Amino acid sequence: MKKKIVIFLSILLMLTLACNLSESPTSKPPSGTPQGNENQSGNTPAPQPNETPPANPVSINDGLSSLNSYQMTVLFKSTGPDASQSSTLEVETQHSQEQDASHTHMTLTVIKEGGGDPSTSDTDIYRIGNDQCSGSGEDWSWTSMAPNQKEMLDLTTNMLSLTPLIDTPTFVAPETVNGVPSNHFTFKISGLGVTSGAEVIANNGDYWLAVDGQYIVKYILDLETSLDPQTNMLHEEISIEMTQINQPVTIAFPQACLDASLVTPTP
Repeated sequence: MKKKIVIFLSILLMLTLACNLSESPTSKPPSGTPQGNENQSGNTPAPQPNETPPANPVSINDGLSSLNSYQMTVLFKSTGPDASQSSTLEVETQHSQEQDASHTHMTLTVIKEGGGDPSTSDTDIYRIGNDQCSGSGEDWSWTSMAPNQKEMLDLTTNMLSLTPLIDTPTFVAPETVNGVPSNHFTFKISGLGVTSGAEVIANNGDYWLAVDGQYIVKYILDLETSLDPQTNMLHEEISIEMTQINQPVTIAFPQACLDASLVTPTP
């Protein structure tokens, strides 16, 4: 199970970075409404009274590429097997389709077994058009992509299609999350602890799908298992949250990036 979650996170992070590098060359709805699950008017059909709304989200790739702008925050936190050790990865991405630009800030915090001061590293990635800059502190690098290089990255992005772990969802209620009318579902991961024999202490999942578009607005997965309460407990938390959806976003290169561009040859 843990391997499955790590694979999911790795692909999600790769997808996030790919979205920073390129914008899908396929056409997008002008209103920023995700494709799929639509009637002829372009809107997701509203469920009839007493009818359970559809529980399957569109892929994260489709959801992101359909929005004019957004901020997406992805958090992955792992604690254990010793209670004193943990690692937390937070990836925050802002994207503007109008600017063809994005900014991603990644923070990794690690506390080793036995506790002590946390080790933290930060990285920023800016992309505007064919230009990209990444780094932190005083160490920055600049890359200018040729048009055909960006085209290849666009095609690679289109091959990525991902949906988070969801298992036998149960509809809760319609709710508005971050200003977006959504449908709330809960779920539990089946088979947790079966192979390892571990005691399952927590197995809770929630997600909210936009009524118009079926994209994930918010997702939370909280898992905890134990082989020994004193020496071997694993706690995993994954969350995805979309904010500033189709709201104005302005992205600009910081001065450190502009300085790096002066010493980097263009292709």
